[in-house]
Amino acid sequence: MENYVTGTDKISDLPDDSLTHILSYLSTKEAVQTCIFSKRWRSTWTSLPVLRFDYGNFVPEATKRKHKESMVKFVKFVRGVLQNRERLLSLDTFEFCGHAPQDPCYCADLFSSECILLALKFNPLAFSVCACRQVILDCIEPIFTCASLESISLECASVSPDAKFLDLTAVNLPHLKLLELHSANVDDNFFKILLSGCPVLEELKLCYCILHASLLSSEALTSLVLKCCSFQNKLVISTPNLVHIDIYHAQSDGVRLSMETMRSLRAARIQCLTVHVNDTVKCSKGLLNLHVSSTFGISAHTLKSDQRKVTRNGFPNCSNFKNLTSLQLGCSDLSHLFNSIPLFLHKSPNLEKLSLQVFPKNIWLNTKEKSIEEEWRDAKSKYEKWRDALLQLKHLEVVEIVNCNERMEIVNKLVEELSSFLKSTEIKIVIVQTSK
Repeated sequence: MENYVTGTDKISDLPDDSLTHILSYLSTKEAVQTCIFSKRWRSTWTSLPVLRFDYGNFVPEATKRKHKESMVKFVKFVRGVLQNRERLLSLDTFEFCGHAPQDPCYCADLFSSECILLALKFNPLAFSVCACRQVILDCIEPIFTCASLESISLECASVSPDAKFLDLTAVNLPHLKLLELHSANVDDNFFKILLSGCPVLEELKLCYCILHASLLSSEALTSLVLKCCSFQNKLVISTPNLVHIDIYHAQSDGVRLSMETMRSLRAARIQCLTVHVNDTVKCSKGLLNLHVSSTFGISAHTLKSDQRKVTRNGFPNCSNFKNLTSLQLGCSDLSHLFNSIPLFLHKSPNLEKLSLQVFPKNIWLNTKEKSIEEEWRDAKSKYEKWRDALLQLKHLEVVEIVNCNERMEIVNKLVEELSSFLKSTEIKIVIVQTSK
């Protein structure tokens, strides 16, 4: 006689809150499909605390005709979920991605604005939209006046300098703590209105944005990230409570940033085409962790009557980085890298870790390719200056060399020289391998 195992549906016996919590880890399309499991599951999706809509789940590999059909199905599905949602329930998270992963040009722009506005009626806490630029522009005012929001992420396609600015006329976001913008064109008026309406904004992240602004001032900000942004003006950042700043892959030739009154700063990374450190790292006494890297060069200077004065003993107008324990410097040119190191070492008496990275040569630079011997010969005098300065750092424990595959020979030469020089000390040399 055959034995049959009778299964019991223990998941369906869970309380509603537990069921909806489990379903919130799925995409909304997958969560809605669970309604076929049993009567118990039939309407569970109407009370989901998290809604995730991704146009990529609706687009087959695509002809234009299929794209249009998929766009209609996607928007109809989003609208149907929102219209059938229980009205009295608040919404924790709303995520809407209207771009097809196979081709960002395929965008579900038809009625997308309507769907986004419907979602705002449920007073969400976290709000994320990836859509066509016009869709986001159409919804800017309702999004930035939705008082329930605690975090916002807005992303659209690439931006050009002549693209329309994000135009804010009013902002009412009393609970917003995190704002992330991708591919936006912003000016001083944007920052002024934004920060006046976000009294508790702690984290601001701008990616691939074009910044026409000259001032970013906030008492509340604790974290600022500027990724792959283009600076059209010198940007003064006045944020006395900032703890972390990260400026990397800046798309400008010679970014100059005055970071004033940053008494709370603990960690900073600055990575640009050219870094002028006297403007960039100004009176940040509390720094614990600093990373400065550049493609073309790192220099410290002040400008006076169009005359450049290069300093040799650190930053002329900057107090010591007494709390700085970790410093990372990177550059594609060995001479520029070695030239920058003393500028920091003279101001960092308590440094414990120094990390150096030689980037791959920039293929866009029209310069003659040097042999390893020539590159080392040109940089040797600068090397000897900062090498001797290492022995003055009483707390230094580690010199880390980041070994990029494309610069392996020159990095090995540096490791060989340092190993010989530091063999009688307790300073360790650590090699970190990277493919970048």
